Amino acid sequence: MTDTPDAPALPPADSGSFFGNLFNLFFEPWTTFEKIFVSPRVWLAIILQTVLAVGFSSVWLAKMDPKEFMRQQMEQNPRIQQMPADQVDRIVDMQANAMKTWGRIGPVVAPVLLDLMIAGFFLFVFRFFVAADVTFSQSLATVAWSFLVVGLVQTPILLAVFSIKDDWNLDPNEVIQANLTLFFDRADLPRWLWSLLGSFDLFSFWPVFLMATGFAVAAKRALSTGLWSVGVPWACFVIVKMVFRLIIG
Repeated sequence: MTDTPDAPALPPADSGSFFGNLFNLFFEPWTTFEKIFVSPRVWLAIILQTVLAVGFSSVWLAKMDPKEFMRQQMEQNPRIQQMPADQVDRIVDMQANAMKTWGRIGPVVAPVLLDLMIAGFFLFVFRFFVAADVTFSQSLATVAWSFLVVGLVQTPILLAVFSIKDDWNLDPNEVIQANLTLFFDRADLPRWLWSLLGSFDLFSFWPVFLMATGFAVAAKRALSTGLWSVGVPWACFVIVKMVFRLIIG
């Protein structure tokens, strides 16, 4: 992989069609982001993200058992295993009810909130640390389009794997083992190490690469600059998540 020059030519006058850009992001992300920034159409990207989230959540919640799902999640925590059975049952009931509520509300509000927060964070990173003239519109477009492309692939695969395994009580974050946990048994590893190995995932690397490309285009920098500027915060997030798992056991 070679870096794209720091000073690209003038941006294309043609913004491309929305679905044409969506398709081309799979194969030519650099030139496609150049077109996207001419006319970001970011809210359409976020709306489609929301449609995917609501669609998946509707199918998954209709087929899974919230109490059984929460019980399986809690059984992985050694501290929960030490609690009396009646106390565990109360916690399971409370968490299951909260999950039902969030399952209806979360997919509607989470995509836009997540996109806005991540876009704001990377706007700060590229303006403060890279000294690049990136706009919030470009930042939000980069994040929204990147997550939409990955979601278009990840969502149907998730539903297909759930259907094939015929166990809808599995954790959606772990049902696709496109990472290093594929080579290990969960029972043989501490939670912090399982979390670390699970972070080296295709569906984590892909949006990182897409966002790195988009921000490099917006900042008029080499791809390597985008990879460092996006990759380092992602690595910090992985470390924080691993430490959290280490603390809670």
